Amino acid sequence: MKIVHVKNPETREACLAKLCASVYGQEAGLAPLVTFAGTQGVLFKQEAARLFALTEDDGTILCLALISSDVDGGTMEVGMLSTPEGKGDTRHSRHLVKTLAEKAPLRVTAADETGEAFFRRCGIERWIDGDGGLRIGLGPLHPTPVNGVLPSVVRFNGDGIVRTFKQEPETFEAYKSRFVAALERYSNIA
Repeated sequence: MKIVHVKNPETREACLAKLCASVYGQEAGLAPLVTFAGTQGVLFKQEAARLFALTEDDGTILCLALISSDVDGGTMEVGMLSTPEGKGDTRHSRHLVKTLAEKAPLRVTAADETGEAFFRRCGIERWIDGDGGLRIGLGPLHPTPVNGVLPSVVRFNGDGIVRTFKQEPETFEAYKSRFVAALERYSNIA
């Protein structure tokens, strides 16, 4: 197995579409498309996010992770993590997160005890309380928060994207077509 930083724009778009579809599922409404559009149009354009894949030696994708940087570019956060259906499992996700945390100043967010336990098995041992009951785990290379405050992560405005989709149906259709085409391409590269 190896970890690949997915840089080719077409491959990255296909992997992002699959990651969004896997994370949100089929009953998620606009969420996968909004995340796809925001990541493509804001995070990738500003070079504030990277996509990583854990692959078999033959290139079969076992796990995908979207990593976003903070506003100063000093630390990173796991934004999305998933194993595509039928290919990988949670040990692949653990391997990917553990390896990334050993090489970069990474942080993760857990919504519950199960999520925190998963990330603890990835080697993330330092935890602080976040907003809304979330727990934030700091990887071994992540600096200690200054005065208990973590740098803000670069985000996109999901509500703004939804408003744009409603006001500009052609933008909605363009992203929807890109998303569907990217999912189709993914089946050829996975």
